[in-house]
Amino acid sequence: MERVNAFAPVTTIENESRADSAYRQLLAYIEEGDLPDGSRLPSETELVSTLNLSRASIRDALARLRAEGRAISRKGSGTYAVRDASPQLMRLSAIGSTQDLVDWHEFRLALESEAAALAAERRTDSDLAALEQAQSRLVAKLATENAGTEDAAFHSVLAACSHSPKLSDALGRLTAHIFRWSKVTRDRGILTLGERREVITLEHGGIIAAVVDRDADRARAEIRRHLLNGRARVLGALGGEH
Repeated sequence: MERVNAFAPVTTIENESRADSAYRQLLAYIEEGDLPDGSRLPSETELVSTLNLSRASIRDALARLRAEGRAISRKGSGTYAVRDASPQLMRLSAIGSTQDLVDWHEFRLALESEAAALAAERRTDSDLAALEQAQSRLVAKLATENAGTEDAAFHSVLAACSHSPKLSDALGRLTAHIFRWSKVTRDRGILTLGERREVITLEHGGIIAAVVDRDADRARAEIRRHLLNGRARVLGALGGEH
């Protein structure tokens, strides 16, 4: 793909991780390059060669872009750029209060519950493998870090298993919107890394098991349990703040 050579010269940022470097360069490629909205991005192999970074770093960067609504993956086709991160489908207002968080979370809860149910009904074996791999990467990263990017990636893969592109796209944008705001609460240490790893293992594990069994009702219930438990922890930490 010819556009693969259009990346700007690499600039070094002190203490920047390889995944962050890949993300920064890919985001600049999308935002500042001449490629039209919806253009196919270079393959992972091309990106590894062009950016001189590992495949794991490239995958982390692509997962983050998908979670933020800056890229969309299409099964069997590749990853495509999203130049406009605020389409008419999803006008995201600012989250500036506890009530804003509750309102947006309720919307996310409704969408992701149905996405999980559809994932259970429609998933393929390769979808299931991707979901289990996303969970494995998340749990592994939680041994040392908060793993916000990997968590977003898991939810992105789950939505992709629904084979509903519009629903998957909307959830990617909405999830990132809430994650940016809730980083403040994560920084307060609501859960230790060990506690968070235990919760993710249990609750995501329940979601995966329902998808494995093609049990749509159980998948819907498991994702609701996971999201409502998380919301309760956040609101409990915020207390009466508005």
